[in-house]
Amino acid sequence: MGLYTSHHPLARLELVARPFMAFVRFYCRLRVDGLEHIPQTGPFILAVNHSSHADTAVIFAALPRPLRKRVVAAAAQDYFFDNGFRQFATRILFNTIPVPRSAFAAGDPLRHVVRALREGYGVLLFPEGTRSQNGELGPFRSGIGRLVAEFPNLPLIPVWLEGTARVLPKKASIPRPVSVSARFGAPVDYSPASLENKSTWRTAANQVREAVMQLRPQA
Repeated sequence: MGLYTSHHPLARLELVARPFMAFVRFYCRLRVDGLEHIPQTGPFILAVNHSSHADTAVIFAALPRPLRKRVVAAAAQDYFFDNGFRQFATRILFNTIPVPRSAFAAGDPLRHVVRALREGYGVLLFPEGTRSQNGELGPFRSGIGRLVAEFPNLPLIPVWLEGTARVLPKKASIPRPVSVSARFGAPVDYSPASLENKSTWRTAANQVREAVMQLRPQA
């Protein structure tokens, strides 16, 4: 492990990350449940609902410091890697790796995710592929099912974030001090998937989505 870990002094010494994560926990009055479900060794996936650009910060703030060091965040290439400062900041804070969202992207859009998993990292994914428009959980893209097929024994942890859309809604630039919770569930018991059969990817993706949905607080 180390391929995707930023070696910039600001990242290595956590001169920015530690106070930033403490600020997020305090500002959002962050409540966390279920961290015991995350494996302490080896690769894994965190499959999280996506409502806000604050989601990645909240997940990293929820993780214990030793665990944060071996997690990378999959981020939209067209947004987070098209701006020098934005790319630098997210690499320092979250070890971001690019994922193209365009269907016409050249090469394998999940190549960095696959390589990170093979290197032993935990990977934070938002399987909806974009932020929810109305607070409802959208359909999961089949890419999460493809990863299930490629890594059949990989622990896949469902996560539900509540409140981040109010902290940083779309088009907002200043976060609001709203209470947020992060609930980590038990690893998903998904059906086997085959790399040769894309219909099995969809089945697995739907099972992961259902596991995330089950963590949503009941009204």
